[in-house]
Amino acid sequence: ILVLHSPVLAITIATGSSEGTYFKIAQDIKQLAEKEGIPVEVVVTGGSFENINLLGAGKVDLAIMQLDVLRFVAEIMKKEAGVNMLQEAKVALNLYLEEIHIIAKNPAIRTFDQLQGKKVAVGPEKSGSALTAEVLLAGFGLQVDRVFDAPEDAIKKLDQGAIDALMFVGGAPVPAFQKLDKTFRFVSLPADSGLEQIYPKKKIVNSIYSWSDEVDTHAVPSVVMTRNRDDKDYVATMQKLMLLFLSQKEYLDANGHPKWKDSFVRSTQAN
Repeated sequence: ILVLHSPVLAITIATGSSEGTYFKIAQDIKQLAEKEGIPVEVVVTGGSFENINLLGAGKVDLAIMQLDVLRFVAEIMKKEAGVNMLQEAKVALNLYLEEIHIIAKNPAIRTFDQLQGKKVAVGPEKSGSALTAEVLLAGFGLQVDRVFDAPEDAIKKLDQGAIDALMFVGGAPVPAFQKLDKTFRFVSLPADSGLEQIYPKKKIVNSIYSWSDEVDTHAVPSVVMTRNRDDKDYVATMQKLMLLFLSQKEYLDANGHPKWKDSFVRSTQAN
C-alpha cells in the first residue's frame, strides 16, 4: 500500500550511442514506465564507462552497462581511492548477454588471430567495447592499430577500406549493423577456456542479421545498475519499476527490442 501511495519520481537512465542496443532497451523501459505514470528521461552517453561515472556522481538514477566494465572500475577505485564501488552501486536488473561483434570485409580475415597488425575500430575511447577489445587482444597476444570509433562511423570507414575490421559489444541485433549487405562478414572469435570465465561462449545465428552466416563468438553480461539511496520515494518508485518488468515481460517480448526475449528477466520471478 505504501508503494502505491508514495509519490512517483522522474527517473533518468544512462544508455550509450543512439545507434546501440542500450538506447533501444532504455526506450522500451521509458514506454513501459510512462504507461504506468513513471516519467523516464533517456540519456545518450559514450557507453559503460561514462554511465558508471554518471551513476557514481548521482547525475542519473539508472545506468545500463557491461559487467566487465563494472568489475574493472570497481577494482581500480578500490586500489586508487579505497572506495568500494560495489557497496554503493547495486544491480537493479540482470539484462542479457551482449554479443561481441567483430566485422570485416576482406575475405582473408575470417578468424580473430588474422587481425594481427591490422587497423581495427574498437568502439569509442573509454567505452565498454574498447575495454573488452583490450582484454581480448591481450588474451590472444595480438597487436593492432586501434581506432576509437562508434559503430556507425566504423561501418563507414570499413566500407571505404579505411580500416580492416571493427569490434563492438552490443546485444544482437545492434541497430547500426542491421542494414549491412553481404559484402560484410563476421570474424569468428574461437573458444578459449580462460576467456570463458569472464565472457561466455555465444553464437550469432544467421537469422539475426540478414547478411550474415552463423558465427562463434563470446558475450558480455549486461546489467541495469542503481545506487543505494536513503529516500523512501525513490525506493518506492524503483520497486514499482522493477515489478513492471516482471509483470510486463510478455509485452516487452512482443513489442520491444528482440533481446528482451532471451534476457534474464522472467515474468514469474525476480532475479
